[in-house]
Amino acid sequence: MARETSIVIARTPGDVFAYMDDVSREREWQPNLRSASREPDGPTRVGTRKRYESEFMGRRIVNTYVTKEFEPGQRVVYETTSDSAIRARSEIRWEAVAGGTRVSMSIDATPTGLLRLVPRAVLEGVFRDEVTATLHRLKEVLESGA
Repeated sequence: MARETSIVIARTPGDVFAYMDDVSREREWQPNLRSASREPDGPTRVGTRKRYESEFMGRRIVNTYVTKEFEPGQRVVYETTSDSAIRARSEIRWEAVAGGTRVSMSIDATPTGLLRLVPRAVLEGVFRDEVTATLHRLKEVLESGA
């Protein structure tokens, strides 16, 4: 499943990037996220690991993402570890545009475990809806002054 979704947020790229890179604030804009942590502490860099516990289709899902490529304020690429519920490669890009910042997220995911039994079309729809909801929530939070 590969999909890219974008939204324009009326804030500077630096503001949007800093907010999104703060793992302690991710629950504010990711509706299904239950907990998030980063290892090691400090700024993101290649090799940084982020562990997420979330709810997906009514199930508790745990994924660990490793930062594979990183250009602060411009682009980051994550890949899940082998013990994650979903094999995924995701990319986030921040681009200055008229009126603010275009945030683009793309996810190429393959379900594992029980999720692999769910029809692909159903999973694609759920992924699309969740990414769209996440970006709209991010816009709402940032444009309200976070």
